[in-house]
Amino acid sequence: MGTMNLYDVAPADVRPLLIDERTDLLRFMRSLAPAEWAASSAAPGWSVKDLALHLLDDDLGWLSRGRDGDRTGLLSVSDHGAFIEALAAKNQRWIDGAQGLSAPVIIGLLEWAGHEMDAYYSTMDLEGDGQVGWASDGRVPIWFDIAQDLTERWVHQMQMREAVGRVEGYADTYRPTVLRTFVWALPHQYRVDASPGATVQIDLNSGGSWHLTCEGSTRWSLDEGVVNQPDAHAAFSDDAGWRWLTGASLPPHGVLLRGPANLTEPLLRVRGILA
Repeated sequence: MGTMNLYDVAPADVRPLLIDERTDLLRFMRSLAPAEWAASSAAPGWSVKDLALHLLDDDLGWLSRGRDGDRTGLLSVSDHGAFIEALAAKNQRWIDGAQGLSAPVIIGLLEWAGHEMDAYYSTMDLEGDGQVGWASDGRVPIWFDIAQDLTERWVHQMQMREAVGRVEGYADTYRPTVLRTFVWALPHQYRVDASPGATVQIDLNSGGSWHLTCEGSTRWSLDEGVVNQPDAHAAFSDDAGWRWLTGASLPPHGVLLRGPANLTEPLLRVRGILA
């Protein structure tokens, strides 16, 4: 059975994981030396401090737009390229304007915003409507929108930790859930013309085994599990999986592709972020 429609998928409640993830973030940030706040990260042009400010902006945006209904900060999505450019400019304006905030102030604001977000999340009907542009052009269930927020927070905390060499056990705790969320970019973005019934197997290690099935022309459905004799096969290590889906550099030997290039190469262009 195809599961293109996320409304047909059993809701995954990641709200407890978000509480744990923020606890890890605050503990990590309180341990940083001043020089570590200024360390360059894998996010182009952004330091550890910049990433912390971006996470704060994410919280404040959820609270302002979602909880409080203030839509004055919304950007037009009618033109995707223009939207991505405007979003990047908006993000940078916030970071530039907040540079004068001290580390203790940023940590305190993130802690306050976290409590507010937890309370806001607790009021949500997980089967209500949300929006995740990299997984659908329309609405998605709010549980998936919340899961998307976990993926963004996890990736940025990974970037912060990698910048100062302190990944420790953080990656393993959340990565399976992150990968199982990212995988839903595939049926939305994978648009290869193939015969109906063609299959592509994707193995994400701790993120599970999945397969795409062509439903005709360029439409593909996603299901969990393994198929026999797929037309193409892509296997990713845990480290390669999340880097692939966020456009980061892949580690050597982190991905194994088998099958026709016209089926495997487009997989590598799929992203679980707005790009």
